[in-house]
Amino acid sequence: MVSCVILASGWLEISSEGKDLEWRTEGGVRWADLEKPKQGKTGFTLLPPANTGIAFTNTLDEASGAANRVLYNGSGVAVGDFDSDGWPDIFFCNLAGQNALFKNLGNLRFKEVTAAAGLGAPCPLTRGAVFADINGDGHLDLLISVTGRGVRCFLNDRAGKFVDATAAAGTASKFGSATMALADVEGNGTLDLYIANNWPDDIRDRGRVSMSLVNGRPVLPGAETNRFLFLNGRLEECGQPDQLLLNDGTGRFKPTSWTDGTFLDEAGRRLAEPPLDWGLTATFRDVNDDRAPDLYVCNDYWTPDRFWINDGRGRFRALEPLALRKTAASSMSVDFADIDRDGAVDCFVVDMLSRDPHLRRRQMFAQMPRATPVGGLEDRPQVMRNTLFLQRQDGSFAEAAFYANVFASDWSWTAIFLDVDLDGYEDLVIGAGHFRDLQDYDAERQIQARQHSWAGFKNEAERQQAFTRELMEHYHLYPTLHLPIVAFRNRGDCTFEETTELWGLSPPGVHQGLALADFDQDGDLDLVVNNLNGPAALYRSESSAARVAVRLKGKAPNTQGIGAKVALLNGAVAKQTTEVICGGRYQSGSDTMVVFAAGPAATGMTLEVRWWNGQRSVVPNVQAGRLYEIDEATVSPAPANATPTPPSALRPPPLFEDVSGLLAHKHHETEFNDYERQPLLPFKLSQLGPGVAWVDLDGDGREDLVVGTGRGGAPAVFRSDGRGKFSPCGPEQTLLVRHDTAGLVGWTDPSGARVVLAGLTGYEATSDHAHRRCETRKDLPQDSLSDEPAQPARENSFLASSTLTASTRLRLMLPLLGSSGVVRWLARPTVLCPTMNGTTGPLAVGVGARGTPGVRAIHRRFVAVKDREPTAPSWTPA
Repeated sequence: MVSCVILASGWLEISSEGKDLEWRTEGGVRWADLEKPKQGKTGFTLLPPANTGIAFTNTLDEASGAANRVLYNGSGVAVGDFDSDGWPDIFFCNLAGQNALFKNLGNLRFKEVTAAAGLGAPCPLTRGAVFADINGDGHLDLLISVTGRGVRCFLNDRAGKFVDATAAAGTASKFGSATMALADVEGNGTLDLYIANNWPDDIRDRGRVSMSLVNGRPVLPGAETNRFLFLNGRLEECGQPDQLLLNDGTGRFKPTSWTDGTFLDEAGRRLAEPPLDWGLTATFRDVNDDRAPDLYVCNDYWTPDRFWINDGRGRFRALEPLALRKTAASSMSVDFADIDRDGAVDCFVVDMLSRDPHLRRRQMFAQMPRATPVGGLEDRPQVMRNTLFLQRQDGSFAEAAFYANVFASDWSWTAIFLDVDLDGYEDLVIGAGHFRDLQDYDAERQIQARQHSWAGFKNEAERQQAFTRELMEHYHLYPTLHLPIVAFRNRGDCTFEETTELWGLSPPGVHQGLALADFDQDGDLDLVVNNLNGPAALYRSESSAARVAVRLKGKAPNTQGIGAKVALLNGAVAKQTTEVICGGRYQSGSDTMVVFAAGPAATGMTLEVRWWNGQRSVVPNVQAGRLYEIDEATVSPAPANATPTPPSALRPPPLFEDVSGLLAHKHHETEFNDYERQPLLPFKLSQLGPGVAWVDLDGDGREDLVVGTGRGGAPAVFRSDGRGKFSPCGPEQTLLVRHDTAGLVGWTDPSGARVVLAGLTGYEATSDHAHRRCETRKDLPQDSLSDEPAQPARENSFLASSTLTASTRLRLMLPLLGSSGVVRWLARPTVLCPTMNGTTGPLAVGVGARGTPGVRAIHRRFVAVKDREPTAPSWTPA
């Protein structure tokens, strides 16, 4: 039964229906037994609003959306225990209606208390929200982002009521603020605020735009002066600068400058001007394990993502170009987790690629791919799909979304890593859906055919009204795109399998803001969703596996321990680690409680906390089925001999060192547009080289290096001195090649002549007879003999040689791109892998497990491995 008491302050105190946790103190640590999970299948159950009491819909009518398409980006949700009763509460953002605060009564029942909590004043166009203790008093305050008004700040009065302190906080602006993320960027203990901004409106929704040309550049009047620029021959609309606000510890913020050295480019130089990006999501995470929160920012449209590395003093330097080789084009949100449990956090960014191949074929790209400039090794292209970045030991990232099977999740919004099945590996949950499929090509062609002049309107207001009405009509031509919440289960081997329907997340909708919390105190994380023009949803987690939950109590002013890393040792896997974050979800913020999988044995477990200031706390003899509250002020730090080694120190030293600078080699490549010849080509074929080969060219017993070239260039030859240094001895002009050298291999023939075989790719050739694929060069570099054709025209010529059988004769192998198989070149060719079509990488030849030679054929999406005698019928892709 719910009891009500009217307090003098006017606050309506409502007691919980659920049973409060019974806390015990042991060794300076508080713990409580969790509600025992019910037995059932893993996944989620959608709870009816009639049962939860959550009656809320984020509303946006068609006329408002047509007048400002930015609003279709929807709104988020924030979770936090604002009244400190132990039960996480929910705040929903609304675009057109009233925002709503729901108090958690326990037993998955909620009551709407917006007005009673001091939040009843109208606040239209609310986009995002996050609960955070910004003044260090131990009570959660509320930050909300509003289109065209920046961030509004509401301080908790410690009695469960909020007071508008926006003016004193200094967070208001005219920006189209979206996602907020908080962390201690300077290392002084206070929570600083980063705001991802974009324009409050989209200029494409205006019936008429007045501009002038200044020095050949289109310029808008007033505050919109820098809204346009020409990029790669196209007129692009710029976004607005994001904001980094530093907290003085009392909830008052001071803005930093983009050009005073707080932000540096990849070379360590001060920025000349603020980046004008279409910011959607920003999140802080300690990526390089130095206790300083780094920053990833997802930007929409043509503006690139930003990855900033913190030096520990609040200065951010852009990640070096070669550490991240590509990014998603329409980046919506990002999350980090150590998905392979190697001690380094990995990164996942969502885009808008459809999971359904049939739907994908009817959709056009949100933007046209930009051609990679020849020789632009530091270029970071944008791809129209999800990206998964696995962190390497050197701090760089390998993009593996295709390999991991997470490259497509439809029109995605919020991406969250969480261990749904509690097996020790974080899975993926992704909110998806849109009001219309704005990528539908058929609808787009109809709209293009309807374009006309608007010059007949003399009255500006009438023109805009007519323009908006026509935009509404155009939107009706697009099909609806209501989609499920997409789920992927982590297999524990860097790959994922889709489990959307299996885990109960298939109800369609426009799922935009997502947040996590343990709403029923059973120790697993439930899911709350803010849907556009649909009822808000609460999904109860149904996992029955053993778990350990942890909540931190930090020293003021960082009372929630934001930035601390929590690890469970000897649980379901050897070590599980997660970082406590604040905000950073797409326009949303989750509760700060973290959950680990205990595993079936659930004995001998230890909790470790590395606080933001570097101190550590250790809790031994951890038991499954408990919530531990670890207080930074009372728990004894770990003894010196118990302090674990940082993950970076546990990684084995690298086996190789990059010494490319010893060569001072520059590759020759001629510009060529593959897509002009074949518009539907899935990937470029004109830059498949260059091949390289080690071969003793001068007979001194030391292997020299031959590096291939692009069309019209000359192979580079470097003679080794045997002491790790090389001297160039390039061939004469007669050795210029007509096509790319994709493969090189060398040997000494029975006559003593030194031979280099060059495999050429002739995709850039203009006639069939020019598609010769192999040329030989003898006695390089002393002689300059004419080339000798060695193999007829095929689709590709990467090369490798080996003694594949017990004989000592060399066998030559050539993978074929357009044909099937790998050819072993003897007196006549033999197809070794007749079913493998599309090999694109050089063949590697090594010794198999039984001492027999093996072949590694690099396919565009996998590696074929065979370690047995090469009788042709038995060789198939591994």
